[in-house]
Amino acid sequence: MSRKRKTGEKPVMDRTSPQDKKIAVIWTRVSTKEQADNNLGLETQEKACREYAERNGIEIDCIKGNTNESAKTEGKLFREMIAYVSLHKRVNTIIVYSLDRFSRTGPEAMVTKEYLKSKGITIISVTQPIDNNNAAGAFMENIIFLFSQFENNLRKDKCTAGMIACLENGDWFSAPPLGYAIDKSSKKKHQLVIDSRGPLIAKAFRWKAYDEMSDSEIIRRLKLEGWTVYKQRLSTIFHNPFYIGKIRHHLLGDRIVQGNHPPIIDEKTFNIVNGIETHSGYVHAEETPSTPLKRFVRCSVCGCYMTGYEVKKKHLWYYKCNTVGCKCNRSATVLHDKFYQLLEQYNIEGECKEILQEMIVAKLSTYNEDITRELSSLKKRRNAYEAQKKEVMTKFGLGAIPEDVYSVTRENLDRQLDEIGIEIRDLENQSSNQDLDVASAITTICNLGDYWKNGTYETKQFIQDFAFPDGLHWDRENDNYRTTSENEALSLIRLFSSSYRNEISQKKDKTLVLSSLVAEAGLEPTTSGL
Repeated sequence: MSRKRKTGEKPVMDRTSPQDKKIAVIWTRVSTKEQADNNLGLETQEKACREYAERNGIEIDCIKGNTNESAKTEGKLFREMIAYVSLHKRVNTIIVYSLDRFSRTGPEAMVTKEYLKSKGITIISVTQPIDNNNAAGAFMENIIFLFSQFENNLRKDKCTAGMIACLENGDWFSAPPLGYAIDKSSKKKHQLVIDSRGPLIAKAFRWKAYDEMSDSEIIRRLKLEGWTVYKQRLSTIFHNPFYIGKIRHHLLGDRIVQGNHPPIIDEKTFNIVNGIETHSGYVHAEETPSTPLKRFVRCSVCGCYMTGYEVKKKHLWYYKCNTVGCKCNRSATVLHDKFYQLLEQYNIEGECKEILQEMIVAKLSTYNEDITRELSSLKKRRNAYEAQKKEVMTKFGLGAIPEDVYSVTRENLDRQLDEIGIEIRDLENQSSNQDLDVASAITTICNLGDYWKNGTYETKQFIQDFAFPDGLHWDRENDNYRTTSENEALSLIRLFSSSYRNEISQKKDKTLVLSSLVAEAGLEPTTSGL
């Protein structure tokens, strides 16, 4: 509805009742600090707003808010309130205790205010009587909004500085990583102790470092001991220096500081798992470019790793198993040629790359399944903690629980939420890292043999671990490699390439029979064509 206007005059929304009466929605919300410092609770705000409305003859339509929703962002309840007053044309006023209770978003609050003004809705602050119908009053409102945002930024800077100082002192201020719990019996605020999962985490490190177990096997064993953990979470644990008593945090940048918490595992074991002084968890006393496959290829008879040695008189290199009586010994040239042939299996004809690219994109999408499940679980936990936090804050605002109980509970919930937030960011980063240039990756993969043959020692090591994460076995009887595990993407390429070559050899149409790719197999010599 609009007022009658002269021709050419811009229409102005008219929300005035027939009796020229103001009809208002009361909006209240709180923040913890203001509750503690100023006793500015929800009841206090509502009472002051009601008294103001009564004194000034303003009809109250309803009460909105009554919540601990932050004024630093325009949250869900705030947006619902704005939508409500926009749709209900009888409402022409929003009453708040103070303008910083309406919003502390600075420029966003100014835009919202102008939007409401265009709808014929006025904001009235009970404790800040400002005539916003003139330029000076509107300017003063904007100044208040900007100062509220500035105050928030100062608090944030102060809080961040305190968290950094806490970390630099070796204390962990948020919810501790898996394997640790807050020591409630300690007088020290940030004291941590190892909980029931700590020994399982220590076992996982030792299995990885000294028993040379794959992540899948470690996960299986942990499940038998009553702990289900996903592969991405296990990887995060293995890479977190917190478990050797050190602290890494995004607030510290690239620095790692010594923590005050007890270590779960020793630094040597951690280094072995992460390849800091080793390669893929297996000790290399010396890097010998002539034998890059040592401690990577196992003897198929006894299962021990093969080592390299040189017959100096002939200047020839060999691999051998050191198990007494095993007598597994073979020329390095043979093992290298055979390994090169393995990698050559991943070559594919150019005309098939487009189809392969589509298949790999689909295959890569499955890599995020565990991450998605873990993210879903974490977000459910986060929502549960946020609901608890909201309930506690509401009870405190209503005076149902004492301040000391509220402070401890709120602090614990904030720690949990902070830790979950970090874990969610880590998993989301892992998920985003799966966005690969598949076409470029295929080109690289199809030349793995040449890259390995002509690469440096480090390049060869990387390609070996990439292609066969659990290593290979050397079958002395068949004079060839055996494995039941290979990189999933490479497995797809190998089967795809094999299907294509079979079609060509049988002189059939070059259209690939993709059904042959359904049943995957290991790289056994009798089936791989080697």
